[in-house]
Amino acid sequence: MAARGSGGSGDRVAIIGGGVTGALCAVRLAERGFRVTALEQAHIGNGSSSRSAAGIRTQWSVAETIRGLRYAEWWYGQLHEALHTPLEQRQPVIRRNGYLFLYEDPERVELVRRTQVAAAWALGQANVARQQAEGAQVETLTPADVAQRWPWLDADRLIGAAWGPDDGFLHPHVIYGEGFRRARELGVEVLTETAALGAQTTGDRITTLETTRGPLAVDWVVNATNAWAPRVSQRLGGMPLPVAPMKRYLYHFEPTQPIMSAADWERLPMVIFGMGPGRGVHARPDGPLLLVGGASAAEPEPDFSDADQDAIGDGFNHAVGIENAAYDLLAQLVDFSPALANCGGVKATTCGFYAMSPDGSPLIGRDARLANLVHAVGFSGHGVMHAPVTARLVEALLAGDARDGAVPLPEQFGVIHLDAFDPARDFSAAHAESAVL
Repeated sequence: MAARGSGGSGDRVAIIGGGVTGALCAVRLAERGFRVTALEQAHIGNGSSSRSAAGIRTQWSVAETIRGLRYAEWWYGQLHEALHTPLEQRQPVIRRNGYLFLYEDPERVELVRRTQVAAAWALGQANVARQQAEGAQVETLTPADVAQRWPWLDADRLIGAAWGPDDGFLHPHVIYGEGFRRARELGVEVLTETAALGAQTTGDRITTLETTRGPLAVDWVVNATNAWAPRVSQRLGGMPLPVAPMKRYLYHFEPTQPIMSAADWERLPMVIFGMGPGRGVHARPDGPLLLVGGASAAEPEPDFSDADQDAIGDGFNHAVGIENAAYDLLAQLVDFSPALANCGGVKATTCGFYAMSPDGSPLIGRDARLANLVHAVGFSGHGVMHAPVTARLVEALLAGDARDGAVPLPEQFGVIHLDAFDPARDFSAAHAESAVL
């Protein structure tokens, strides 16, 4: 049995979870010589990866996340080369349309909101400075800049904006599809319709994973189940994970009258329409549609089933009256772009689960009870964009690559300090991520 933190060639690894994180972890570990089995209780892409709005950005407030997402954007730009995708199978993976965060002018909002709006802009500027210090291609824009570039926005109500031109959107089905294809090429056994039921342990290590297909001898287990992670950890005898499954909704808006050319529509960035309390609505193009999302008043659902992922709760279905979340989000959008908000109507409602952590940062690291259980969960809605750096951190944990708790990335990206994402960290003292949407 390998010693803690010194795994290597020949060690047996079970990865639980068939989404983007599980796929990329399987590839990296197989490349390092681990004998990998990937388990998914349903089918590949069953969970949140296939239901994601799939944005990717370096615009965060925690330095470790900024570095990790710079690396992830670079990695996704050469995914097919990394995964040895046959030329005839290569499909687009990332669209760099950019991310645009809009900030309101405190003098243009009602008096009761002015302090909060001013604080949001101050925090936004501080975040941009931190992102720039980490090498991210991010800048602040004036209202005049915004009006010139995106005339369909009401720039008069703005004090400024943050713009990341290298950011954009991903195609998750391509990522987990190609990830598991490459994993199989590398010898990974991919078991679908296979659930993890429990574990046999010796001391503080899992020796056997109990599954619906029978026992599986292991040296390491990786929990990559995100919203399902607390129940999986409990089944295996691991630590309680502070991960709350929260239903989030996407509304598919169909324009019926053009407000810009088709080419301009295709180039629309992800736009975040205001920050701070009561804001955070975001929208991006999805083919001819506009994908609109935002925070909802949904309660955590710790006991959800797979089928519940697509269950639309009361007050969230666009087709049931106008007193629901869809029209609340559109009302916010009207404040920033009446032309965009009024050019069509909501066509569909879809949903899935965010796995919310207490501070908005993921839980990536060893379990506090079981030495060979590693968690890669709690991404608070951003697991797809994190996946390349998550896979690198998991690889480092199993292969012993960390140097004094720091995992080296390619030189231009620096290092990631594992304590920033430690599942057992003190969340009350941690620097909370301020850019969770």
